[in-house]
Amino acid sequence: MRSVGSVTKLYSMRMRVGVSRARRLLMSDSDHPAPVPPPAPADAPKPAPPPPPPSDDRADLLTKARAFLQQPQVQREEPAAKRKFLAEKGLTPLEIEIVMSEMPKLRPVVPPPTYPQPPPSNLPVLLIGMARILSWLVGGAAALTFIYRRILLPRVIETFSARQRITAHQLALMRKLNESLAALKASQTSVAAVLPKPIPYRYTEPPELASCTSVDALLNAAKISAQSAEVMNVDTVSLLRCAMEDFRVGSAGNNPNTTELFLLLEGKVPFLTTDEGRVFENRLWETLTTTPVFVSSLAASSFVVPSPSEGETVLFWNYTPPDPPPPPTELETSVQRLAAAVPKPSAEKRSPMQHALQAMTDMTGYISANMYAQYSPIGSRIGASVPLGPAEEEVRKEIRTLKGLVLNRRTFLLAQ
Repeated sequence: MRSVGSVTKLYSMRMRVGVSRARRLLMSDSDHPAPVPPPAPADAPKPAPPPPPPSDDRADLLTKARAFLQQPQVQREEPAAKRKFLAEKGLTPLEIEIVMSEMPKLRPVVPPPTYPQPPPSNLPVLLIGMARILSWLVGGAAALTFIYRRILLPRVIETFSARQRITAHQLALMRKLNESLAALKASQTSVAAVLPKPIPYRYTEPPELASCTSVDALLNAAKISAQSAEVMNVDTVSLLRCAMEDFRVGSAGNNPNTTELFLLLEGKVPFLTTDEGRVFENRLWETLTTTPVFVSSLAASSFVVPSPSEGETVLFWNYTPPDPPPPPTELETSVQRLAAAVPKPSAEKRSPMQHALQAMTDMTGYISANMYAQYSPIGSRIGASVPLGPAEEEVRKEIRTLKGLVLNRRTFLLAQ
């Protein structure tokens, strides 16, 4: 809209400039300008029209009028304005009509095409927004970098250095521990060479069970039923040994594995399938795995080579009788005779004041028992012969005894 208004103003200004130039041309080219008559009064008669000028001058005036009307600036003016101006220059109405009719008809002025102004481009706004976002990112990154280098990085470095120092200290302690353990092991080795050898494992079965070779014979010798809880009192080593002997008889001398051994025991002793029997089975398992007389191997017998297996390892058990104990030495025999000759101390020791302590305890018990007894007035007892109970008589005797002891002790102290 601003462009259309500016074009219109410019066009009107050019028209005004052209009209002023045409007027100057007519005024300069007219050699005989028409005299301007003085103003006449209103009631005076109208003067007669002036005589027409010579033909040469009129022809020249008409030529100038035609040239004036052909100017582009004048052609845009209104016809009334043109007639008025030509009449002022001395043309008659007839000449004005002739000159005006000779002029070609002007085409209507077509205003310049006006197109809607395109919307402003968003590129500057987009570039400004991107620049702003980039500035924010750069500022934030700079701030984070500053915070990291000034605050976080020193603490991270300090933490890593502290961890390295702790690791170095722990490694030094571990080296010292290894050195001390090596020194201790060397000292123990040197000292253990002087110490006597440990006594080998010795176990002696009960005599009545040592000759049994089967579980049934063992239960008969112990006079125990296989379904009673008395089975828990049977020697566990003897029971496991007899079970292995039973299995060898039925398997051509092969040793049983753990599952076969306990299945045989559960078949021979039904008590093991009960809840209490499970506890006894745990005892049997501990005896089997901790007693040196039971040796485990990967082969069922010494003639069978074990085959490597990827699954669970199966252990076969064998009973190795312990070596017979050596005869006792002369020193052991003498010590045994001495221990048998020394009288055994009594389990119950009595002190000299045991009787007095017992009396004080009885009196305390009596006082505690009668503290909350039913109250009986003292006046009711006066003059009445009330028999005392056995407990009261006993307390009376104890009080008299204590009184005599105190008096005697006081007398002996004064004599000394």
